[in-house]
Amino acid sequence: MNTISYNQVTRCVPRLLAVLLITSLLAAGLLAILTTPDVTQAGVVEESFGPTTAVTTQTVLLHYWLFDNDLPNNTPLTTITATYGIVTGTEGFIEYHSALAGYPFDPDHPDWRKASMERRNAPTPINYRPEGNNGIPYENAGMRGLQIKQPFTGDGGENTVIFHLPTTGYQDVVFQFAAQDEGAADSLILAYSTSASGPDWTADLISHTLPLTQEYQLYTIDFSHIEAVNDNPDFKLRIQFDGPDMGVDEGDRVTFNNFSLDGTPLPDTNLPPVVIWPIALQQLVAQGDSIMIDLDGVFEDPEDDPLTFTVESEDTAVVHLTITNSILTLTGLSQGEAAITVLADDGFNEPVANHFRALVYPAAYPLSAGPFTFTEWYSGTAERVYPDHMLFLQSDRNDTELDTDLLYAYYIPHDDYHADDQDTIGFPYNNTGRTRLNGLGEDGISFINTGRGRDLGGALVALDTRGVDEVAIDWLAGTIRQNSRVYALRLQYRLDIDDPFTDLLVGGEPVEYLTGPEGDLQTFSQILLPAEALEQPYVQLLWRYYHVEVDSGPRAMLRLDDIVVDLPVVMPTHYLYLPLIMQE
Repeated sequence: MNTISYNQVTRCVPRLLAVLLITSLLAAGLLAILTTPDVTQAGVVEESFGPTTAVTTQTVLLHYWLFDNDLPNNTPLTTITATYGIVTGTEGFIEYHSALAGYPFDPDHPDWRKASMERRNAPTPINYRPEGNNGIPYENAGMRGLQIKQPFTGDGGENTVIFHLPTTGYQDVVFQFAAQDEGAADSLILAYSTSASGPDWTADLISHTLPLTQEYQLYTIDFSHIEAVNDNPDFKLRIQFDGPDMGVDEGDRVTFNNFSLDGTPLPDTNLPPVVIWPIALQQLVAQGDSIMIDLDGVFEDPEDDPLTFTVESEDTAVVHLTITNSILTLTGLSQGEAAITVLADDGFNEPVANHFRALVYPAAYPLSAGPFTFTEWYSGTAERVYPDHMLFLQSDRNDTELDTDLLYAYYIPHDDYHADDQDTIGFPYNNTGRTRLNGLGEDGISFINTGRGRDLGGALVALDTRGVDEVAIDWLAGTIRQNSRVYALRLQYRLDIDDPFTDLLVGGEPVEYLTGPEGDLQTFSQILLPAEALEQPYVQLLWRYYHVEVDSGPRAMLRLDDIVVDLPVVMPTHYLYLPLIMQE
């Protein structure tokens, strides 16, 4: 990690009351159940337990769980630490006990992924808390979900989820979450403990039958009238499951999302810094202009305590970070991306983080030095390595389209490698399964998507067109696998990294290759770059790989090769004919 620190006193007027307003509902009692649920959006039923009132502006989010791609996929879990928390000295976490003795099992065991707690792809906006996720809106949150799988009873007891929810410095807490049944249980059984010596479960003040439905509902549990829960580092909540036959094992599950605990601070509680303006994705060019961010506008301390800032980069070879006074400076070093964390520490609470990504585009190749070529890429190339002056791009969705933002450098998370590729983790250009970009050696590269939530979007080239009067582009495309879903490779360009890409036209029509029969090849020659892209210090070309039609079945695997960007070939106006002289 690259870490730099400095001390700086915040100068802004506190705006805690404005930024801490949350959307959760408080229940006035724990025994009453609303008989008429409110339909809050199409297909989603929201239900709270007890009469509800608006949370006061003093209420703050204490613990929150966002289940996203940071959790390993298809992996039985035993604990999950809260992704957000402000309680001093300890973190909230989920503890799981399986109904099967010996859990978690290895992949060769017959009970592998049975009675398990796992990540699940089932997002919902219900109880999503942007303040617990760097202010990121729901549509950009990358949310997945959490599932508890059958069987729910067995030789190890019963499936049990325990939440460790320290409330030190806070009172009047409220627990909320979204849940739905997918054929596994009828209801949830809740109990809580406030004992320091060990769990002493109490259920007499909490409804024992929180009914589940086949759609996500909001569940709100109010502990504000239970004094023992206040200012308690040992507060725990337990969830178990009930139904007609909990020993059944048919692969069904109960799915959860967006667990949260809110509370109000005690009078002498020093509140942590607040992220008032989250840093979002930062886009840079390698060896280009730096970006400067004033951290005075990112963090604010409610008591105006002096703050110490630290910054950490996942990959210091991609982006360089410095802090001078309150200014964070980012400088792109090489193409790729890096996760960056800025921490604000007031000396009293756990440091508060703002996480963001930096996407660094490649430095431009100067065409005045000669032609740019891309004619080979080898399968044994390591992850996070890209051709000179190029970057392979992917998305955060399935089946990229013409208007899909491509804001991620090509990378395969290690837990998302196909089972057949486990021996080559870290080398994403030779994968045999799932969404992948393959190196084909002297045949260039190939693209194929499989609906992994990170589907591919294209190959980008950066050029400096100063000093040349005309620019022509040659390239080759082909179909390796035709499959059912039709894809295309379309050539686009832009002059600024913040602008959308524009189709490169010939005769008023986009230049693209459409899926053909397997083995089909097509050469594109002398495609002229538009005049507006000439004499420019930075131009990006994008060969966009995108979904055209057919919404089911496997996707087309397309090939890209023999890219040459150079001056146009000047054809002579006439030809000199010379007879062929045969010699005996």
